[in-house]
Amino acid sequence: MLTILFKQIRGKTVRQRRSRMAYLFLLPSLFFVLVHFVVPTIYNIVLSFSDWHIIRPLEFVGFENYLDVFTSDEFWESLGRTLYFTLLCVPTTVTLALIVALGLFRVGPRRGSAFVRAMYFAPVVASLTAVAYIWTWMFNPAYGLLNEILKIFSIEPLQWLNDVDSVIPSLSIMYIWSRLGFDMLILISGLTAIAPEYYEAARIDGANRWHCFWNITLPLLNQQLVLICVVEMMMALKVFELPYAATNGGPVNASRTLVMHIFETAFQWNRMDEAAVASIALFVIILLITASQHFLLTRKIRY
Repeated sequence: MLTILFKQIRGKTVRQRRSRMAYLFLLPSLFFVLVHFVVPTIYNIVLSFSDWHIIRPLEFVGFENYLDVFTSDEFWESLGRTLYFTLLCVPTTVTLALIVALGLFRVGPRRGSAFVRAMYFAPVVASLTAVAYIWTWMFNPAYGLLNEILKIFSIEPLQWLNDVDSVIPSLSIMYIWSRLGFDMLILISGLTAIAPEYYEAARIDGANRWHCFWNITLPLLNQQLVLICVVEMMMALKVFELPYAATNGGPVNASRTLVMHIFETAFQWNRMDEAAVASIALFVIILLITASQHFLLTRKIRY
């Protein structure tokens, strides 16, 4: 097959040969996308309209699985927890990342600044499972570091991951800590790309720091801010490792996210068809939210 393609490439113009050669080099990536994304997605859609069992072929049942999932309290409760977790994490992560990026950018390339940036970015390298184990020890109500700090100030120890009301906020702290460095790095790169002439012209016109931040920094960081908002929204909605390793969905399913619900439905209860429906619903939710973010937040700035 490759021999035929090379022969066809030789008989074309330079532009056509370059175009065909580009597609030839893209073939491995296209094959990877086809096998790992396109085919599973199509199969998942087919599975959502079928009655699946491991010892018999698929049987078409129409929208029966969709009715079962969308009338299930477990699905809506896990979706509500996921949205609550997302609303806690995304705005806080983006805001803190912007504050840290502005601070480090203002410090500039001074001695030790590179080390500080590396320390902020270090949690990004670790997996969320490792992050969960680290913070599980810190949140331990008996000997955890955070409760020991609270004792110094004569504050009663908190249950953190063992309390129904505080488990999602506690997981949010873990997530924010693990994602802050990634967003900070994106924003610092955006700040570096802003030409200093804009600030000089604004100061000549009498603008203070707040005016420069609101009218120059934020508008020119729009692309980076939209990027990290979209990425963090997708990551938070798909979170699985963090609650699975830290709490296993507890206590009393208070931290059972939608992806955990999909996982347990498919691989513990062997209801692959209903898990397919829930995964399609999650895909549609992520698609709608990210598209809305891109439409509402993107601004074309010209100076």
